[in-house]
Amino acid sequence: MDLLKKLSSALGFTEKIGGAVVDMLFSTGARLWNVEEEAEKLRRMEKRIRAVLTDAEQRRFVDDDFVKLWLQELRAAAFDVDALLDRLGTMAAVSRVAAAEPSRKRKRLWPNVDLGLRQRWELDAWIVQINERLDEIGKSRKRFRLQAGDGRRTATQPMQRPRFLEAAAHRNERPIGRTKEKAAIIRALISNSNMDLPVISIWGTAGIGKTALARMVYSNSEVENFFTDRIWVWLPDVCDVKAATKMIIEAVTGKKCKHLSLDILQEQLRDHLRKKQFMLVIDNVWAKGFQFWEFLKPSLTVGEEGSKVLITTQDERVSNMMSNILNLHLEGLEVNECWEILKVYACSGWNSNYQHDLQSIGQRIATNCRGSPLAAKSLGMLLSDANGQKEQWEIILSDMQFLEDDRNTDIILASLQISYQHLSYQLKQCFAFCSMYPFGFEFEKEELLRLWMADGLVKSNGRRRVEMEANRFFDELLWRSFFETSQTFPNQKFRVPNLMLDVARRVSRYESLTLDPESSQVTEHPEWVRYATILCQNDEPLALEKIYRYENLRLLKFCPTMKLPSLQVPSALFSKLTYLRALDLSYTALDALPDSIGCSVHLRYLSLRNTLIKALPETVCNLFNLQTLDLNDCYWLMDLPEGLNRLVNLRHLCLHLDWDRVTPFRSMPSGIDKLQSLQTLSRFVVTSRDGGKCNINELKNLKIRGELCILNLEAASSDGATEANMLGKEYLQKLMLKWSEVCKDEQQQHMEDSERKIEALCPHTNLKHLRIENYPGRKLPSWVDKIKFLVSLEIISCPRLTEFSVETLPFLRNLKICQCADLEVLPKGLCNLELLHCLEIDGAPHLRISAEDTLPRNIGQLAVSGCSALENWCINEGAERVQQIPEKRIEFGNRSGRDI
Repeated sequence: MDLLKKLSSALGFTEKIGGAVVDMLFSTGARLWNVEEEAEKLRRMEKRIRAVLTDAEQRRFVDDDFVKLWLQELRAAAFDVDALLDRLGTMAAVSRVAAAEPSRKRKRLWPNVDLGLRQRWELDAWIVQINERLDEIGKSRKRFRLQAGDGRRTATQPMQRPRFLEAAAHRNERPIGRTKEKAAIIRALISNSNMDLPVISIWGTAGIGKTALARMVYSNSEVENFFTDRIWVWLPDVCDVKAATKMIIEAVTGKKCKHLSLDILQEQLRDHLRKKQFMLVIDNVWAKGFQFWEFLKPSLTVGEEGSKVLITTQDERVSNMMSNILNLHLEGLEVNECWEILKVYACSGWNSNYQHDLQSIGQRIATNCRGSPLAAKSLGMLLSDANGQKEQWEIILSDMQFLEDDRNTDIILASLQISYQHLSYQLKQCFAFCSMYPFGFEFEKEELLRLWMADGLVKSNGRRRVEMEANRFFDELLWRSFFETSQTFPNQKFRVPNLMLDVARRVSRYESLTLDPESSQVTEHPEWVRYATILCQNDEPLALEKIYRYENLRLLKFCPTMKLPSLQVPSALFSKLTYLRALDLSYTALDALPDSIGCSVHLRYLSLRNTLIKALPETVCNLFNLQTLDLNDCYWLMDLPEGLNRLVNLRHLCLHLDWDRVTPFRSMPSGIDKLQSLQTLSRFVVTSRDGGKCNINELKNLKIRGELCILNLEAASSDGATEANMLGKEYLQKLMLKWSEVCKDEQQQHMEDSERKIEALCPHTNLKHLRIENYPGRKLPSWVDKIKFLVSLEIISCPRLTEFSVETLPFLRNLKICQCADLEVLPKGLCNLELLHCLEIDGAPHLRISAEDTLPRNIGQLAVSGCSALENWCINEGAERVQQIPEKRIEFGNRSGRDI
């Protein structure tokens, strides 16, 4: 008490007030040193919150608006608890990692996540704030009768996918119905017309099967044989002539198109279509303006006679404006056709007794599909999970009838939402996350998996890598038609069907937001928004200050639809949006990041793909939690930050460039070998033989998957190449080994050194694609013959190479030989490659052709240039064989290439 009197007197307080102050100080001090204990209480609380939310999710229809708002408040609180626990977990992990470093380095490693007094004070205030909020939410809980159960559905558990359907997950679907419509369209496509550009239109409501019918026609063998080229392009809802032209070019070429003026794009499109009898499908046309078609049409009229355009649209006015030979209004399927679709998915593999017992229920469900094949397919997949249990079928029928009684409900959308309701809680979260994509946006599978990981939606189960678990979730959603493959880039890109995206946005309406810089869109609860996508429709500079009001954002993604928009990231962005876990600035004209990015403690995903970035700030290395750093297609990037080895949680360092344009960094930082979680490392630049910078032996313990391009091999030593342990990288699919161009004309000792070096870089036999470039040796390494599963082999600019063999590569489909001046004979065993489809030989002037030489019998593409002996063979002895090849291009001397 004497101490209290002295303190009170010194501070000018009365004894009573002073006692309260000291009590507060001692109480706060106790909490400061027990932050971890308080956080553990919140961790247990979070589990109970998740249980309540899971229980609420499993209640199929929550109609009370007050309950919905209460649940949203609880979800928002759960996000806050998650952020706090993540911050504390990061601090604890940093302390453990830093403890292994010399004391003088610890403060400098991750300065923003040190668990010091200031950070403890902030965490304590945060905990107090969350506890007060949870107390307030908890007071009204009893009114809504929501139980912290085990997450089971009130009536039934979430159904599991039957094992017998695993093999059929991506089967080819048998078309059902639409026989008359299909025949009418095919007749119109292959018939003569006196129109400049004959156009066929399919129009009807969403989900009625327009795209499915167009695909049936597109893949018809009669149509395929009639047209020399078939092109498919899907247009987003908002799309001008320039964007449409660019998308058609990309569909024709299969490559990304540069952002050019409309005039240049139109000329490019005309060049690609000229003298071709093509069929162009334009799926999802929304442009109501007459001007759109008038500007697009002239670029499409250059094809050969017989070329046709097929469009799908929901708008009758668009159909009337564009069609001139057939205007087809697509109506719903008959009930029996919907039942047939249901049976294909719901009853596959069952006996007839099952089908008979459930037929009456299934037919009533089919009636409620209102003629929509998408609804029938989605519900059929859902019914297949029931595995013949009548009770489950009756529950789904009951759900359908409940929704049908609501006159304000779109029954097709409602049927898809029923499919969503029967997903597991984890799959629901993963799918709802996709609400951040714009309509029609096509994404790569790996991109979405890594975003799920960044948001904490997928975690490792201890037996499988987290990427494998995410891949399993993705395949499940794809099988259930929540995703679909891109028609333009099949097996490379995916998208969420429009109606499914409507479902995702409906269930995430408070948490996901799409922002158009030109609109004045305002949301009622900005504090609830966690995922924001910014649409960029022109190249005007973006004002990012508008998004500061969404201070709880976990994801911020930019989606340019046209030119690369000018983008300067303000330094304040990262102090305002402190909870960011994923930031995607891809395809913008960004050329620099502010140093303040190092403050983003929670950031796990950073994508700068295809930007103008030249260098990364050193503070990027403060991002302790970073899992993915996507720098693919960053052709201006010259350096990586020196402290890269501090990103100890980095799993994917994406540095891919087109292999024909690949360039090295000026230097690569040392210490890559410390990144023990690293699985993706697209490029590795050797910058030193004897330490200092990045030596090739740093690859030794890395478990790299996918693609690896090793550059500047002249700087590597033979011993270092051996230590790199390429043989141990069994999940590597693509490998490039490249010397610098200046090393092409090396002396004898350098040739021998290079031969020893490449011999030591023997990869695992699982390798599928191999490229060797600027290699100065005279022979290929012996291990090439042993990679029996090799699919693609490229030998580029190897001027001393005289011969090599491919006779032990039975799966080889693509062989490319370029600028091999000393090559004297065709690869041994070439003629026996039964699967070889594409052969390209360029710049081999000394190549001789013997009487026994011929080409593989199944080759589909041949390109020859700069090889006089081979060129002459193609028009003389081998002319008859070459004529049988579907696609060929032979260049004779300095003359331009031509088909023969």
